[in-house]
Amino acid sequence: MMCGVLVSSAVYSGQARKAHPTKVAANYPTSQEKPKNSSKESKLVTRVSSKSMEEKQKVMESDLPVMEAYGLYYDYANLNLVQVVKAYLDEMGIEHSQVAFSYKDLTSGQIYAMNETQPMTAGSTYKLPLNMLVVDEVEKGNLSMTERFDITHTRYEYIGEHNNYVAAFNGTMSIPEMQEYSLLYSENTPAYALAERLGGLDKAYTMYQHYGKGKGDVETINQQNQTTTDYYIQVLDYLWKHQEKYKDLLYYIGESFPNEYYKRYVRDIPIYQKPGYVAEALNIDAIVCEEKPYLIALYTAGLGGTTPESNEISGVGITQVGQLAYVINEWHRVNMN
Repeated sequence: MMCGVLVSSAVYSGQARKAHPTKVAANYPTSQEKPKNSSKESKLVTRVSSKSMEEKQKVMESDLPVMEAYGLYYDYANLNLVQVVKAYLDEMGIEHSQVAFSYKDLTSGQIYAMNETQPMTAGSTYKLPLNMLVVDEVEKGNLSMTERFDITHTRYEYIGEHNNYVAAFNGTMSIPEMQEYSLLYSENTPAYALAERLGGLDKAYTMYQHYGKGKGDVETINQQNQTTTDYYIQVLDYLWKHQEKYKDLLYYIGESFPNEYYKRYVRDIPIYQKPGYVAEALNIDAIVCEEKPYLIALYTAGLGGTTPESNEISGVGITQVGQLAYVINEWHRVNMN
């Protein structure tokens, strides 16, 4: 079981872990195209929560001190998830088109979504399904977990990061090392090295549909590194249903970015998250192990005034993403737990 019992890493034990050689990359490979200004607000409720209003109010009362401390009190018990998210956006002066999300409660199957087919800049969130594709090839016997692969001529985003990896790993990396550094630290050189195992990033783009297909114009992740939450929630669902197969990947995303992104204000529960940041985009895809676990794909654009030309993460933006995570999680606690 993944929620309730933390995933233990089954990483190849013959390889000693090296110290992390570089700082987490500030930018990730991505298109600089801004999301379309679709204001389509969505739907999708499959099953109604069976909790009584009395039960919901008890959670509200119990959680009230934290809500008030964070300044994130909303009428969670009487609003649906899309309405609560909109209430937060309206209070913060954020356009609805700047946020897209898809949510799935794993106990009831209940789904909520907003702007879920709107193309959004993916940032480093592409690295999770990329890693899943490599695991699939290992399972088929097409790749080895013990072989060391040359990285000296690997495509790179930042020459300094690339050179650091070449030096730290003596020019070669194993797949377990690529997995660790592309997910735990979300760095680009090991992600590009993983893509090479599949025949390159262009080839990987054609393989992402193995985990699902979105309903919009962008069906998976396109070559401009755009995706939709409608697609990515399917990636998370596939990951959830194949936990044993991907247990190493789950270990890394479970350990990644402590106290940041989804973990900034949501504490004391296991969260398996793959964030993605570049330019105007701040995103989180996560499996959240509340009493009743749920999946969330949360994508944003322009928080904190960022633009496609921005080259630094916005302090306001990262706070607002964390607040959105808290709002979504609190709604889940009140209505679904």
